[in-house]
Amino acid sequence: MQSRESLHQTKQVSQPARHHRLFNFIGIILLTIFLLASVANQTVMNEKFVAKQIAKSDIGTEIVTDVNNSASQYGLDEKIMTKKIANELIENAVGDVYADREISIDFTPVYNRVDKLVNDKLSDVGYSGTGLSSSLKSELQSGLNSIINQQMNTSELTNLEGELASAKTILSVLWAGSGILLVIMAIYALIRRFLLQGLGWISLIGGVFSLLFLKVATVTGSDILSSQSSLSSLSPDLPNSIFGNGLVYGLGFIIVGAVLLVVSRLFKK
Repeated sequence: MQSRESLHQTKQVSQPARHHRLFNFIGIILLTIFLLASVANQTVMNEKFVAKQIAKSDIGTEIVTDVNNSASQYGLDEKIMTKKIANELIENAVGDVYADREISIDFTPVYNRVDKLVNDKLSDVGYSGTGLSSSLKSELQSGLNSIINQQMNTSELTNLEGELASAKTILSVLWAGSGILLVIMAIYALIRRFLLQGLGWISLIGGVFSLLFLKVATVTGSDILSSQSSLSSLSPDLPNSIFGNGLVYGLGFIIVGAVLLVVSRLFKK
């Protein structure tokens, strides 16, 4: 039988072990939330990222083709729409959605290009021109609006404005809250002298969990994109792009965690 002293010593050893496991468990959850919120803020909540994903899809090419095909009815045989201008229009529309504004697409780059093409054609035959008339611009704008609204599902994107604002707020709270709590936990671990080991396990396992969650999201992401009409304008590579962004965070914390654990073992020797 164990003596009372040996039982007391065993109890003293087991209590810190259980305490550290609880500390690590809470830290892993917080770090996973922090990393996932960071990835979301850098990707689906980032208007530049989303605009880039739409531009990478077939939407920009389809806008160029449809606009140039419809321009022939105005006697414009040249390509009045380019992929660069289409991408600018896409960025403007996405910017309005993320700023919680009504989508208002600026067609000035298109008008400027048409004016130049018309004036160049008139100049070739010895005439000077002033570009498009106001009535023709109005007709052209109506046609462009119809094509872009159809291709980008702008009505569906408009419905997302309120949801995006709420999602941004929730993610900001999760990101800031988990980050602050992690800092407090790090200070506590420093005071209790298990900082390296605690942060090592939290970083290592938290990074692994984050990558697992992102991988699951990547696998199921294609089905979500195909089933939601409001997301159909996004590139089918969106899930892989999000995972690629998160891979940097996840691997970074895994490496940091492994290094901290090795250093903590060296200090113990």
